[in-house]
Amino acid sequence: MEKEVKRLTVEVTKRLFALHQSKFGGNNVHLAKACGCSESTIRNIFAKLNDKDKGQDITLGMAFRLCHALEIKLSDLAEGLGIKGENTNRKAKEK
Repeated sequence: MEKEVKRLTVEVTKRLFALHQSKFGGNNVHLAKACGCSESTIRNIFAKLNDKDKGQDITLGMAFRLCHALEIKLSDLAEGLGIKGENTNRKAKEK
C-alpha cells in the first residue's frame, strides 16, 4: 500500500505542477504568495517530480492552500485517483 500512496502523491504533484504552469507560468514566487508560503516550499514540493529522494511531500493543509491559490477544489485534484486493489482488500476483510 505504501507504494500506491507514493504513486498517488506523485500524480497529485504532477497535476498541481501542470496547473501551476498554466496559471502562474511556472513562477514559484507568485504561487507561494498566492498560497501564503515560502518559495522554497513550492520548489521543494515540485523537486519530487525530478528526484523522488529530494524535496518534500505535500501535506493535506498545503494541498488545500495550493488548490485555493490555483482556484480548484481538492476533489478536482484527486478525481480518478485511488489505491489499486482497494476494493478487493476491503471485500476480503469483510468476509
